[in-house]
Amino acid sequence: MKEKRISESEIIKPALTIINDNPGINTSELIKELQKIIELYPGDREILKGRTDNKFSQIVRNLISHKENNKFGKCINERVTGRNSGLYINEVGKSEILGYERREIRDEKIDNEFQNQVRKSQAYGKKDLDNADSRMPEKKTKSNNSRYKTDSRITKTVLEMNKYICEIELIEGEKHKTFNTKGEVQYMEGHHLIPMKAQKDFTNNIDRSDNICCLCPNCHRAIHYGTVKEKKSRLILLYKEKIEKLKANDIYIDFEELINKYYL
Repeated sequence: MKEKRISESEIIKPALTIINDNPGINTSELIKELQKIIELYPGDREILKGRTDNKFSQIVRNLISHKENNKFGKCINERVTGRNSGLYINEVGKSEILGYERREIRDEKIDNEFQNQVRKSQAYGKKDLDNADSRMPEKKTKSNNSRYKTDSRITKTVLEMNKYICEIELIEGEKHKTFNTKGEVQYMEGHHLIPMKAQKDFTNNIDRSDNICCLCPNCHRAIHYGTVKEKKSRLILLYKEKIEKLKANDIYIDFEELINKYYL
């Protein structure tokens, strides 16, 4: 089996975002910032022969030195001399980043709509839940839409199975109090541990109860919008709880890969 490594194409988005936030950043600084976000695979951590930096640093340096042949190069200007030397986002790059931001806004809107559907849904019984879990992945019907269908009833079932208690609360034993809804249950939200945007990487359906978490809105938002530390501290707990059940359904993912699904 080929060893997992971060590819140049996978770091374009986080690299552009970092440069946009830190105009004039140099390559060494960019590598350090990327390693705060991206979870490196063992092969990426290997030290280069006769050097002090790792193989991941080589990937980043190659991305920059080969910039004439990739999308990254179209989005940056590089100044190599004078006070303003370093990497800068150009107009093409600004448009690319604006596209990232628009997709994030769209994704948040879609998630809010989904949580509303969950509240209105009815939970499945065990037999129907098994059937829903084992269905084949299916893309939404709109043309050129890469999103996959999700079943709000599965998420509603997971919330009921967890008695509307945040799963991180159950693991850590600390109260995550929210508020009661009109249905007289504590408000909770459903979250796919392996994001649905990763469905294309799996043969089996990941919109399934074993991949869905019952979370308080604070933990849910922390996973999406928190610092790297906030995200990882919650995701590692959920990963340890879910991974064996996912493996039992032939869904394999290591933690490095899971983290990168959120950033890349």
